[in-house]
Amino acid sequence: MSGRGKSSLKRSLGIHSLYLLFRLWTIWVKHLPLESLGFYGEKVGIVAFYLLGRTRKIALNNLHLALGREKSEEGIKQICQDSFKNIGKDLIETLRFLDYDDNHLGTLTRIHGKEHLDQALRQGKGVIALTAHLGNFPLMSCRLVKEGYPLSVVVKLSNNPKIVKSITAFIDTIGLEFIPDKPRMSCVARCLNVLKENRILMNQIDLNAPVTEAWVDFFGYLVPTFKGPVVFSLRTGAPIVPMFIIRNAEQRHQITIHPPFDLDVTEDKELDVTSNIARLTQMVEAVIREHPEQWWWVHRRFKRARDIETGERLFS
Repeated sequence: MSGRGKSSLKRSLGIHSLYLLFRLWTIWVKHLPLESLGFYGEKVGIVAFYLLGRTRKIALNNLHLALGREKSEEGIKQICQDSFKNIGKDLIETLRFLDYDDNHLGTLTRIHGKEHLDQALRQGKGVIALTAHLGNFPLMSCRLVKEGYPLSVVVKLSNNPKIVKSITAFIDTIGLEFIPDKPRMSCVARCLNVLKENRILMNQIDLNAPVTEAWVDFFGYLVPTFKGPVVFSLRTGAPIVPMFIIRNAEQRHQITIHPPFDLDVTEDKELDVTSNIARLTQMVEAVIREHPEQWWWVHRRFKRARDIETGERLFS
């Protein structure tokens, strides 16, 4: 067998093996009692913390960069472990969303500030919902759709086509739209159409971005940050409405929808994009600092980070 054939076979086996694990996972979750989801989700998170060494290392490195000057080594490790626990609970809860009746869903998730979203939609220009990988953000999207809001979310899809197909079927059942981030031009075109249709376009700006994006301060480092929300808002007039979801001590979720974000607009459009993304990023950072155990530290957010004073790259 040629090298190309071996590579193709290896990729095919990888796709099918990972999909099998995914299916077994979803089947197991489907058979869990609703009242036990938090318990089992936490256990899954603990197992992942110890078994996924590379992912744990990424999370710990991120925490040292962001909070190393403020937290002890033990404190950082505890935040990391709690983050894994919360991710486990987030994933399990979201997979069971279709099994929640209205009473359970209303108890599980409360929405504060819905009037801000309603007022923004009445402008007829669509709404750019700005959020982060914080708390059970997939559940927030599902909850908003359940409330009757037309919602589209920009996402980075898995490289596994079988998993993507399965997740897409689940999302379609809920009534949520996923917009793949690639190809880029198709993503941009669909995002603009979403706003023209007076839908809600949800964006998350707390992932590692290409160097061509806006460079702003995040936890004391310069990092490239997706500028789409501000660019779309300046182009279409659609208001940016920040919203976040936080898990409380009773394992219930508070969705907080903030008033529309006031853009600073000058004659320098490039400066406007960067300055407004910087302000939005500081808002995201503030919420993360308040609830560090609920942010998904497993993302390589600081991969392209630079020293904020010298501009030198931290990592080669």
